[in-house]
Amino acid sequence: MIKGIFFDAGGIFYKREEPSRSFAARLVKEQGYTTELTTEDEARLRTFKEQASNGWISAQDYWDEYLKIHAVGDPAKQAELASKILTHVNTVVGLPGAHETVKILKERGFILGVITSTMYPLEWKMSWLATAGVVDYIDIIACSSAVGWDKYHPTIYWAALNKANVNPWQAAYVANGAKELAEAHQLGMATVAVLYDSDAKADYYVQSLPDLLTVPIFQG
Repeated sequence: MIKGIFFDAGGIFYKREEPSRSFAARLVKEQGYTTELTTEDEARLRTFKEQASNGWISAQDYWDEYLKIHAVGDPAKQAELASKILTHVNTVVGLPGAHETVKILKERGFILGVITSTMYPLEWKMSWLATAGVVDYIDIIACSSAVGWDKYHPTIYWAALNKANVNPWQAAYVANGAKELAEAHQLGMATVAVLYDSDAKADYYVQSLPDLLTVPIFQG
């Protein structure tokens, strides 16, 4: 019997009108800076993003490095562009049905949690969940920048499960990405794909958040 339902956050409960990396690339291009990166530059940015997502460096450190790699050398200009990027990051919109769906799942008696990767502080994640109208129904949040491991590593799942005091076979993970669904499945969690990538594999598939209410294991 399922006792706990855990969700990814971005792309499930909320989204940005334009992905942050796309916004940043467009911004530096409009400002006349280089947009062509070497393979080494791309690898360095991936490393910085992983470090930021694991809480080892700050999001500000990542975006400062991003701007330097794009040849934004003037500190004042770096600060200006970084501020615009972070303002964009903090502008999210809730996805349809999020509030109503988690409210009903909570009424059915489930423990509800979030397992998510982000390079940003937990407080920011909480504010985005509030924008989506779900934060008041979430019992547990395992955020990579606070836990120290992202959603592609079992540690963050165990952190959430332990907080909820449930075993993997008593829990389900709701997400859209193939890698995190596979990680949760490997731990023994039931998996539900919603708004999912074409290569996502899961035990159940739904097309919208309200459709989660029809999944057999979520009947309460």
